[in-house]
Amino acid sequence: MSTHTEERTVLPSPLVAIEVLTPDQLNDVGNQEYTATIGALPGLTRDDGTAAQAGDVLSVQPDGTLQARAAGTTGNFERCKKTPAGLVYRPVGRDGRAFLIPCAADAPN
Repeated sequence: MSTHTEERTVLPSPLVAIEVLTPDQLNDVGNQEYTATIGALPGLTRDDGTAAQAGDVLSVQPDGTLQARAAGTTGNFERCKKTPAGLVYRPVGRDGRAFLIPCAADAPN
């Protein structure tokens, strides 16, 4: 009796899905600045360690760490500018770092 074991090589997918924000997730807070509603995005937590919840907005910390904040929060860490390249967050202003978050120009549905 033969106990031949067939080996298979698993190749990586040639495609990569990049999650992006969409224009309908942006909340205009004036001065051409926005917050981005992310809702209960898996893997993101609020500053108190609880899971992100429906209606939450994205909060980008000075070190680039992403967190969630309650809907309606509009502090420096939650505000961004919409650019052709995506959303630019600069939570500390000129003295800090800037971060780019992908945002599509349009989306279906």
